[in-house]
Amino acid sequence: MPHIFIVLFCIICVESSAQPLIAVQPIAGEVDYSGTFGELRSHHFHSGVDIRTGGQTGWPIRAVQDGYLSRMVVKPGGFGWALYINHPNGCTSVYAHLEDFQPEWHTLAEERATATRSNTLDIYFGANVHPVRAGDTIAWSGNSGGSGGPHLHFEWRDSETQEPLNPFTFGLHYGEDSYPPRILALHTAEGQKATIKEGRWSQVLTVHSWQDLSAEIKDKKHPEGLNLGIQALEIHWKWDDKQATHGFELDRFSFDDTRCADGLMQPEVHRITGLRTYRLAPSLGNIPIWSAPELDVSHPGLYTVTLTAKASNGEITQASGPVELLPGSGYPWTDPLLPGKVDVQSGNLQAEDLRMVWNRNSFTDPIVPSLSKVSDRKWQASPDVPVLRSLVYFWTPPSDYPEAWRSKTVLIGRDPRGSYRIVGDPQSNGSLRFSIKIFGEMSIDQDLEAPTFSGLKTGSFQGRPAWYITLKDNLLDIVNYDAYVDGAWTWAYYDAKNRRLYIPKQGHSGGLLRLSAEDEAGNRTT
Repeated sequence: MPHIFIVLFCIICVESSAQPLIAVQPIAGEVDYSGTFGELRSHHFHSGVDIRTGGQTGWPIRAVQDGYLSRMVVKPGGFGWALYINHPNGCTSVYAHLEDFQPEWHTLAEERATATRSNTLDIYFGANVHPVRAGDTIAWSGNSGGSGGPHLHFEWRDSETQEPLNPFTFGLHYGEDSYPPRILALHTAEGQKATIKEGRWSQVLTVHSWQDLSAEIKDKKHPEGLNLGIQALEIHWKWDDKQATHGFELDRFSFDDTRCADGLMQPEVHRITGLRTYRLAPSLGNIPIWSAPELDVSHPGLYTVTLTAKASNGEITQASGPVELLPGSGYPWTDPLLPGKVDVQSGNLQAEDLRMVWNRNSFTDPIVPSLSKVSDRKWQASPDVPVLRSLVYFWTPPSDYPEAWRSKTVLIGRDPRGSYRIVGDPQSNGSLRFSIKIFGEMSIDQDLEAPTFSGLKTGSFQGRPAWYITLKDNLLDIVNYDAYVDGAWTWAYYDAKNRRLYIPKQGHSGGLLRLSAEDEAGNRTT
């Protein structure tokens, strides 16, 4: 039988008081989850838990422990409206996608915005300037920032490193669970699939590397709930009279290494099926940290493989069956420095007018990279391997390229896990430089259009009277905006997700409203 999770990574916040870690739950009552800690998301691990709020906003949010307000954030994307509370045990609780802060802190945000004439806030506070008691209502749940629907994103962090920790380890209540985790199938990078019935698969899967094998795992809190991530995975091999085991338990990670989530996901299986399956061998990423098998499992032959997965609430599920390892690279437990492959060394590729440069440890796998031009302003990089660190692309425009376009040229990168747009930086040699974490389809475009305003209306924002207007850009993000009423600067909030700019009336019954907005390429409209 396999050893259940030989390697456990203990996370301990330094205790400076006898108070329990999470003394009060952030939302009262039984809750449901739409995301758990360490889930595989496109281009990142999920850094907290997502607590569902029934499709509504305005649920009271409570401080989970005594402490003090250490940081306040208000921005169009990301966490939107967010609060950070430092606690005496050396941990920080984070509450994100909020609708509003408690009145004193809301006033504080408005006053700081007015004093600095800045709509986007990221304010740090000293110890005990704004003290908090466990159970205090500090905010109300919302749908702000990059949220995909109303919920509370809650995190528990190491205050010193700001590394997110698994909050269930520190007292966050999981609650009743009526849907046990299950391993549904095994997939190979070549397109094979073995469906699991009663904890077994009978089909012999064939792979050249253990990294080509991945598991499709499902867990929910209840049958109607959303699929959640797992906490740990262990792989046990048995062949001839030998046995070996390895695995990981993800209880913390750094934001510098969050991109390693793409390496834990089997990229070819994702490309073929769209599923985020868990690869059964480590990538070149730093996280998660895998234990090493006790014996060499890179020899070709027939193995009986047993998988053990642990859900966020500690429940265990297993599956086992036959896998044949064919002659191949043997990676990751033999020398990965195969001819022509790049796993640690730097390098570059040129495809006519586009050059790509990478540094050490940029990819999740050792690969033989290629870059080819497929049309006038489009290139294809392959194979589909996730990127851990930014790649640098240099594009040389044609001789007749208008000078006015150089600062407005956009590189659009797409891979099977997402897309990204970035404005180029003109270089002294005439090329344009782009730094982007995409290795896939690359194309060049220009953003010459300024953002547009349309449809000014009267409504409310955070339960207070406000005007709102549609604000959008044709290609890029809005990075700056300002509102003036009768010539006086006034605070406003841009809901980037819904493309609405809200201007709280703050006692104004009317007047001359002047708005301006600027996109990432510097296109500005007033």
